[in-house]
Amino acid sequence: MRSDYTVAVIGGGASGVALAARIVESLPAGLSTANVSIALFDAHGCRGGNAYAADTPSNLMNTTGSAIDGGYGGDFGFLRWAGENSDKWRPLLGDRTPNPCGYVPRPVFGQYLADLLEDARRRAPDRGMQLDTVAEEVVDIAPPASSEQSYCIRTASGARFEARYIYLAIGHLPRAKTEDYQHREHYYHNPYPISRLIEEIPKEASVGVIGSRLTAIDVALGLAAGGHQGTVTCVSRRGRLPAVRADQGKYQFRKLEREQLRKHLRYRSARLRLADVAAMLGSEIEHAEGRPVALGDIVNAPASPVAYYEHEIRLAEGRARPWQAVLYATNRNIDLLWHHLEEEDKKLLMSEWLNDWLTYRASIPRENAERVLALMRTGRLEVRGGAREIRYDDSTRRFNLCLGGDDTVAVEFLAAATGSANRIENADSTLTRNLLARGLVRSHRFGGVDCRFETGQVTGRNHSGADSRMFALGPITSGVYFFTTALEIVHRQASRRAEDLAFMLGVDWLDLPETEEWVDARQRVSGSRPVKPEVPSEGAPDLLERVVAGDQFDLIDFEQLHLLNDQISSGELRRPDPEKAG
Repeated sequence: MRSDYTVAVIGGGASGVALAARIVESLPAGLSTANVSIALFDAHGCRGGNAYAADTPSNLMNTTGSAIDGGYGGDFGFLRWAGENSDKWRPLLGDRTPNPCGYVPRPVFGQYLADLLEDARRRAPDRGMQLDTVAEEVVDIAPPASSEQSYCIRTASGARFEARYIYLAIGHLPRAKTEDYQHREHYYHNPYPISRLIEEIPKEASVGVIGSRLTAIDVALGLAAGGHQGTVTCVSRRGRLPAVRADQGKYQFRKLEREQLRKHLRYRSARLRLADVAAMLGSEIEHAEGRPVALGDIVNAPASPVAYYEHEIRLAEGRARPWQAVLYATNRNIDLLWHHLEEEDKKLLMSEWLNDWLTYRASIPRENAERVLALMRTGRLEVRGGAREIRYDDSTRRFNLCLGGDDTVAVEFLAAATGSANRIENADSTLTRNLLARGLVRSHRFGGVDCRFETGQVTGRNHSGADSRMFALGPITSGVYFFTTALEIVHRQASRRAEDLAFMLGVDWLDLPETEEWVDARQRVSGSRPVKPEVPSEGAPDLLERVVAGDQFDLIDFEQLHLLNDQISSGELRRPDPEKAG
């Protein structure tokens, strides 16, 4: 395996795989992209990260097969893969078959990710590229000494690699342990894989779960599917379960499609208020519903978890909930809405409304909600609000979940389902600690790493990022793009990064001194069709030797190419901002 690459993708989850596959699929074949080499680094090779690793099939995605197929994976579609690889998903699904309207188990999607990456690896040589998977954990990246040099990548084993372009696709970063109880036996800081909990927790043991959203649902349903009979208690500040998703089609905005929104926000200084966004979405929801809709029609009045899910399931059963289709359609424009939102409104949204947004935007399939309801009715699952503190009692060897007043729930085992670290300085990640220490990245005030909205170029501590060749995508960019976990959003980010990479490779090629000398030599050749010259083996880059050998000079406009090179070198040419209409 080589040690120097054009591109290094750090992370083998949905974001990293999407980017590597998209580069291979869409990078224009030509002079500037010949011999591109890509390395995808992940400690586990490619297993889909925590979310999509091999695990119990009770972990359902909240996305249907058709939505995956239409929004992720490019030419290597999910439904086509499922039709051709029944031997891979049959052990998980049995007689069930992945279908366009069904919700996909996360481990099945993980298998698809591995095959998507393998398909890209096989196709790469046909496009003049090389794609390698490096099963190593990246722990540090050193900056290049000059613009001509590469980044130096160091792994946990001590191996060193070099790459000109770095793409951080490191997904959801685990929180660092900061509390005493987190270091105790029978505590699970990361509940995945759920199969480990099933194996290690006794069937009759009492289990506490910190959180009540999607990960908590995975834990409760996974344990139940594995035969657990003890009580599972989910605790959170508000005790809110995710909304229940109904069957729905794709919604087409009347006024909020991406191009329409760009025109509305044509100037970078255009700002939105939360009231503006609420009015826009409210108008679209009323159009989708075909009637006036009040907030109370969507947000249910406070009720017990059992009553709440009984009501939610009735609303979702056998009919559409058009407002959900509108919320899911915001995948196509949520980054633009967030980018143009006033700063004070961003703070308000993050502090006061984020939980409500996640409750109703990150809904769960009705079949899982029905299982949750059945567990609550039998007393095997409790969902409690008012969580304020967790303590470990050495005398009883129990975790005490302290709720409002003197209410305390004691459990034998405890699993954290509170999600990832919002701020990277609070993450349990050697890589991000080293990047912060080097000043190569800085934390965004609303989470993740700071980067330029237009390109994803990572912003370091002491500079704007304009000269950086380090980029980011996926959940690690949540502060800049707000909602970054949907596969459709991940695929769009990957496509944009691949487009930008093609442009940067073109600039690199034109900036080569030997390229300019070679172009100058071609311009001096007389006649409308230059005569094929003798080219010394070391007189031109390999990518140009191919054109010379093929006698294809007529395909190149040397005058325009030279002019373009001069403009780029002098800084006079600037790539138009694709997110800015003018």
